[in-house]
Amino acid sequence: MARVPLLVGVLAAAVAFGAVILLSDGEGAESAPVGEPTSSGLAVFNRMGCGSCHRLAAARSSGPIGPNLDERLESHTADSLKAQILAPNQTGMMPTDFGERMTNAEIDALVGFLLVARR
Repeated sequence: MARVPLLVGVLAAAVAFGAVILLSDGEGAESAPVGEPTSSGLAVFNRMGCGSCHRLAAARSSGPIGPNLDERLESHTADSLKAQILAPNQTGMMPTDFGERMTNAEIDALVGFLLVARR
């Protein structure tokens, strides 16, 4: 009977360790908050002000300026989202300095959140 709580504890520690590894950029720089990748990505989404431009139900945002992410995320992959964030179309209003304002871990957390947020 004591093995079940021990197994649950070991599994929880493994998941937490995996999250830390995934969210760490290995450079010792400030990174996204450690926790469930979706909550870390939501925190980045909010801190970067994405919701002021984009509508996304998962973030409870209703920004009227940028594309409606509830409609657009379905067609994206992790790579295409990362490209849109780091090198947006120069004719649009999307900031072009997100690569300087976010760590690799924060970008990965944001992309992970957006992929989970797809309808």
